[in-house]
Amino acid sequence: MTTAITMRELQKMSAGRIQDLPHAVPIKNGAATVALLVPVHAVPREAVAALLDRIDAAAAKRSPEETARIAALLGETGDE
Repeated sequence: MTTAITMRELQKMSAGRIQDLPHAVPIKNGAATVALLVPVHAVPREAVAALLDRIDAAAAKRSPEETARIAALLGETGDE
């Protein structure tokens, strides 16, 4: 398991290898930690569905005035 990556190793790493890391890994320059490398993994569909459900539930609680203000801020005219 990778506990740290050196600056030299980071220069040689592909995007795929970074995404394969199981967790965030410190980047070291000698003994000093200079950064944290955080791989971005695909989000499970269930998590996306749960988030969209929360967004829909919050939107359902908005008043018509709040919805109109949000639409105006986003430049939505209803003509789409």
